[in-house]
Amino acid sequence: MSQDRGRSFEEFFAATYGRLVGLLFAFLDAVQDAFASALLRWRVVGGYHDPEAWVRTVAFRRAIDHHRRSARQRRALLRLGPPPSLPPVGAEHVDLVRALRKLPVAQREVLVLHYVAELAVERVAAELRLPVGTVKSRLARGRAALAHQLQPDVDAPDEESTNA
Repeated sequence: MSQDRGRSFEEFFAATYGRLVGLLFAFLDAVQDAFASALLRWRVVGGYHDPEAWVRTVAFRRAIDHHRRSARQRRALLRLGPPPSLPPVGAEHVDLVRALRKLPVAQREVLVLHYVAELAVERVAAELRLPVGTVKSRLARGRAALAHQLQPDVDAPDEESTNA
């Protein structure tokens, strides 16, 4: 399709997206991914005789790769069998996870690596490529923030005093 030469990517996209999505509805993610690749390479792809064919070919290949990868993952999971049953999650655990999610990622990751994964401070520092002092500082700030998040609301009146 030589009429694609000289068109902008936006014009190409508007003219071909609907047709390709209709053709490849089951492969929608692959089509979007292929268009993203075309955008990144538009100086080259836009000069092809048929850029739509290039996008279609890339989409099919990526969809097939995804299907193969998914099939391999399913076979591996079947070989492993069902996961072991886990103990029920208590309210304290839910509260802790909720509080951890409110912390900055840097504090959360050192807390989890140190307390949940039970890694020594030096090992946490090595894994995160940080100085030991930085890990200790983040642990201290993270513990303080968690304590603040998890403490009962002191200002809230208790039920007995409000019912009296």
